[in-house]
Amino acid sequence: MKSRFLPWYGLLGGAAAWSLQLVIGYGIEEAVCPRSGSEPWILAVTLVAGAVAAGSIGAAYRGLRAVEGSIHFLAVTGLLAGCFFLVLIALGGLHLISLDTCRQG
Repeated sequence: MKSRFLPWYGLLGGAAAWSLQLVIGYGIEEAVCPRSGSEPWILAVTLVAGAVAAGSIGAAYRGLRAVEGSIHFLAVTGLLAGCFFLVLIALGGLHLISLDTCRQG
């Protein structure tokens, strides 16, 4: 069971972490807007999402040792996708932290 789950986590883990970071980061910005000070929460969400994406890269790397062709293909694709989504998570976190404090209209 473990060997079947790891390549799929390697392929889809980074994308799921990035999408959750987008949704949760937006929610934090909207919820904390009147008080400002959302940087620690956004940093925490970014670090957790980055850890999930890094874990997906590790899972994909472990799948590279598989002998089967389809599992090997999933692992290589997961490595590339995990690196891509890890960069997107880092850039998204930097963007959210660098925003000016919001002002009510």
